[in-house]
Amino acid sequence: MRNSDNDAERRKARRALAALFADARGVTMKFGQLMASGADDNTFKDLIGSIEPQPLSRMRRVIEQELGRRIEDVFVSLDESSAAASLGQVHRGVLKDGRVVAVKVQYPSIKDVVDSEMRLFGLMPGVGPVRKWGFDLEGYKSAIKTNMDRELDYCDEARRQEHFRKNLRVAGLVIPRVLTEFGGQRILVQDWQDGVTLDEAATWPIEDRQEIGRILLQTLFKSLFVLGEVHGDPHPGNFRFRRTPAGDIAVVLMDFGCSVPVGKKARLALLKMIVALREGAAISPLESFVAMGFDQEKLQSLGSALEALPSILLHPFLAPDGFKIGDWQLKRRFEKHLGENRWWFRAAGAPTLILLLRAFQGLIQQQEAIGCGLNWWEALNEALPRSLIDEARASSLPDLTPDVRAATYQSMPQLEPGQCKATSLRIRIMEGAKETVSLSMPADAALRLDELIPENVVEFLHNSPEWDIEGIIDGLRKRGIFAQEILNFTKETKTYHIWLE
Repeated sequence: MRNSDNDAERRKARRALAALFADARGVTMKFGQLMASGADDNTFKDLIGSIEPQPLSRMRRVIEQELGRRIEDVFVSLDESSAAASLGQVHRGVLKDGRVVAVKVQYPSIKDVVDSEMRLFGLMPGVGPVRKWGFDLEGYKSAIKTNMDRELDYCDEARRQEHFRKNLRVAGLVIPRVLTEFGGQRILVQDWQDGVTLDEAATWPIEDRQEIGRILLQTLFKSLFVLGEVHGDPHPGNFRFRRTPAGDIAVVLMDFGCSVPVGKKARLALLKMIVALREGAAISPLESFVAMGFDQEKLQSLGSALEALPSILLHPFLAPDGFKIGDWQLKRRFEKHLGENRWWFRAAGAPTLILLLRAFQGLIQQQEAIGCGLNWWEALNEALPRSLIDEARASSLPDLTPDVRAATYQSMPQLEPGQCKATSLRIRIMEGAKETVSLSMPADAALRLDELIPENVVEFLHNSPEWDIEGIIDGLRKRGIFAQEILNFTKETKTYHIWLE
């Protein structure tokens, strides 16, 4: 879709993909929901309510197997489902004692479907941009597999939901209580919670929407920095909004199948960065990002471009009262600042970071939907104890690896006198007088040169008598990676310059 130059073609492709996902369950639907969390239009967002629920008659066997009893022995009534998701669906029920409950039931045989899809996913090769930018594909596969296994275990989900309910204290936040006596690995019974969708809540008066925004902000801040675990599935179907009889605003947070633990070192480093930016204190972006789990070698290749990233990524904490998400323009500023190297920065993050980013992305979309300005710094200070902010401010960032590239070169040939070991591979593409691409990567990326250059350009070089790309790579292996010119040629209107420095 991204390769199309035609907006109409991209929209058509998105609609086709959305239609494919809408008929699917399991991993395929999860992927569609992940795309929905980053979509700029409603093409993928419509997936949230697009799955047709299974009839209760088909779900009965799973329910009764997990309960160990007939439905009629436990419930006065159990309605057909009106809320279906990727792995299961929810039914409204009334227990024999009169309590109204939500019954979350896993689809029959969905575990086998997921296992089969994950095996296919595991065979996916590291090609194209994934390999070009050095993404840890195996790490991503492992992270997704671990998360899917957790989501299929409703007993584990029940424990995590109760952990959040008992320990995440935010005024106005409601987390349904789990009725563990009726639970099982494929069924979860919890208090029924009424409420409207985010789209409807977005039409409420500004004061109500500001309160919704405050609750959502403080929920993420407190769960991340205090609890050390974040709700990782922020799609709109997992939230409900209501006014209490007293006129207060309540936000209901449901579905804890996906939660993301965040280590203390990483969350203190992030909080320290926020505080330092706000207070104008000096801080090393490289040391901070490495403490958060980013790869040091990949980040070092970004050089001075790394310095401005914190103020771009954390801009809402620096903004005055009334900051609106639309004023951030994060995507535009991030891409303009890093250009193609934005993929290098993303590849530097740990695979598990994708789930944490999903939580932040969900928050951003929610704040944009309610359309009111909020003070993020003020919300952070209200959510966190002063002692925690002081601890982050005083904390020390871990020392960086002295020579992170040393191991890379141990097996390389010794350089000749006068040669200088290269630290960066540089790629520059000019179209006329305009620079269209400027990349900097770790020097050893030169050994994958044929994967970094577009396929049509590789074919051009193969057919050219002047260049032997396999010979160039072989020469680097034999003679060492030192500062040198590698390629400098013109193809049609573009000039390609590749060198080591």
